[in-house]
Amino acid sequence: MRRVVIGLGLVLALLPATAQAQLRASDGVAALEAGDPVRAREIWERLAARGDLLAQYNLGVLALESDPEEARRWLGMAAREGHLPAQRLLGGLAFETGEWRTARRWFRPVAQAGEAQAQLALAMLLDQGLGGPVNRSGAALWYVRAADQGLPEAAFALGALRAEEGEAEAAARAFAQAAEAGHAPAMHNLAFAYARGEGVAQDPARARALYLQAAQAGHAPAMHNLALMQARGQGGERRFTPALAWALNARDAGHAPSEALVEALREEMASEAVAAAEAMAQACRTGAEGCD
Repeated sequence: MRRVVIGLGLVLALLPATAQAQLRASDGVAALEAGDPVRAREIWERLAARGDLLAQYNLGVLALESDPEEARRWLGMAAREGHLPAQRLLGGLAFETGEWRTARRWFRPVAQAGEAQAQLALAMLLDQGLGGPVNRSGAALWYVRAADQGLPEAAFALGALRAEEGEAEAAARAFAQAAEAGHAPAMHNLAFAYARGEGVAQDPARARALYLQAAQAGHAPAMHNLALMQARGQGGERRFTPALAWALNARDAGHAPSEALVEALREEMASEAVAAAEAMAQACRTGAEGCD
């Protein structure tokens, strides 16, 4: 199953209160910062008993490490009344523990409120059928919304979804959006599209340049494919020394297919050129000239 790894970036921050509850909630924060969580809990429990959602949220955050069940109880009280930070935190906790149906439940209202990370998480759940049926159209909608807010991971996932559906042009556009934001796997996929003319006009030189960008960002499959293009003279000059340098980097980064490429290139090269490539490998990873 295709999975998109993403960082949910849970924010375990105690929030300030507003209106009449502000002073007492602020006292709770002050007590906690002074090293008195017992006093903080006492203040927030009084407020929470009167239905203060912020106090319930803060109690949930306070209990996360010591008593996860109590934390979920307090967070649930706030979330059921529409408290978005509590909903987001519950969604993130459920996502981390594989409680997919619960994650769907809490991420949806946060996504609808416009939070990009929640939109991405909800899209992933719909895309992969976690916690409910697969819903590719719904996933695409949320990927688009998250991508439009600047999440390259969402644009990349949208590209992968479109590619699986055979929509090569839409996939290339999404990969391009992510690549422009510096997303290395998207650079690799866009390079692959240019190399084969899938969804874009075939352009080996553009493919080679994109593979180089992704390789310099540490993407091992891009290192391998760049080495192949250099060794074959595709998209530019045929150059064995940088090709071996990138093949070595790809192999050392754990890309198993590169082992055979390394051996094949060594057989074609003089010992002096092999030594030069080995010396060049580290420099290429840091963006040195002459590695294209």
